[in-house]
Amino acid sequence: MGKKTSLPLLPDAWTGSSRDREPGKGDRSEMKGESRKKPSLDDARNRLGGRTTDEEPAPPGMHPGRVVRVFANDGEEHVAVVVFANADEVHILIDGTRLRRVPPSAVHAYDGATPSSMAKIAADAHVFSRLTEGAKIRYADDKGGLLSGKLVEKCRYGALVVREDGAVIAVGFRKLWPATNGATGAA
Repeated sequence: MGKKTSLPLLPDAWTGSSRDREPGKGDRSEMKGESRKKPSLDDARNRLGGRTTDEEPAPPGMHPGRVVRVFANDGEEHVAVVVFANADEVHILIDGTRLRRVPPSAVHAYDGATPSSMAKIAADAHVFSRLTEGAKIRYADDKGGLLSGKLVEKCRYGALVVREDGAVIAVGFRKLWPATNGATGAA
């Protein structure tokens, strides 16, 4: 017969609490006196690929929104959209779901008609590339509504935005637009 061990119960993924935990018996973090870590701006920044800086510019033609082709290790060709690029690497979105970092030498021009599945992504990436820090923007909330805010920090795949109530949130590049047509600078 094996030795009986008690494993700690993990917090419920949806509510942040353990459903089956006995009263007075916390998980390891509670036993050590630690509180649950709240999401930080650093966490949000990392989820968005990190802050963009004045890095060396991308090679000519490798701007965000450009439809390109790349070859996988097995030789299969993929059509992708450039989301971010600098002199050292190009971040591409394949099939609208898979993000890959590749060297600029692995990215080739795509001369065909833009696949409909890539057209909207390419347009969103291009619009996002034109936004600047300090710009008044519109963003889509989780319910599909459009809200106003201010872009305070641009990252590779989105931005940190100050809402009208002063809270800072992370918003992906597909949900960000200028506040008005052509208004991409600070107001």
